[in-house]
Amino acid sequence: MKTKYHVEITQNILQEYFSQVNLEKIIRSNIQQDRIKYQFGHDYIHFDGSAFSEGFSYIEEHEAILLKSLEDSDFETAMAALGKILHSWQDFYSHSNYVQLWYQKDGRLDAEEIDHNDPDIFNSAELQSGKNYGLFELFALLPWISRIIKPFMPEDSHAKMNLDSPKSGPFFQYVYIAARKRTKHVVDTLLEQMYYRNMKTELIQAFLGK
Repeated sequence: MKTKYHVEITQNILQEYFSQVNLEKIIRSNIQQDRIKYQFGHDYIHFDGSAFSEGFSYIEEHEAILLKSLEDSDFETAMAALGKILHSWQDFYSHSNYVQLWYQKDGRLDAEEIDHNDPDIFNSAELQSGKNYGLFELFALLPWISRIIKPFMPEDSHAKMNLDSPKSGPFFQYVYIAARKRTKHVVDTLLEQMYYRNMKTELIQAFLGK
């Protein structure tokens, strides 16, 4: 998913929960995941190459880091972990064929109705994401050369499968809505875990910046 949409989704959903100061730190951590050094050899961060088990393990690892950091009053690390979690989840929908599988299964036309957490799709053998073909993928991102290279890229490539912006086609709307729903789901679930652990109210408030 392009940076603009990572920022837009995270800002629009999290502004209900976090102060703007803390929200900007979360967003910064989110978009830093798209640095060049994380584009190659880190498929699990972006759910590329059908690295689903690794990607979900990465998310679980950072959820644990977030909760432990809060208990230690390390709010900077907690906010950074949340940014990383949200980036991966948002990329899951834009880099996989989840929304197409949902559309085929459900047959509904309204993107607002998409279920972001369909267990049948998560467990489907048909769930896949684009393979990262190294430098060819990088060239396919360059506007002045993309039109030449992209048609020759394999069908299972990231360049062919990704739904990173409205230019990717009508399914991007489904991606966007699913990513918004997941972003809210993540925060609500984490807050539930904090209260379940009887975490001190002042720690939660400091994390939220309120």
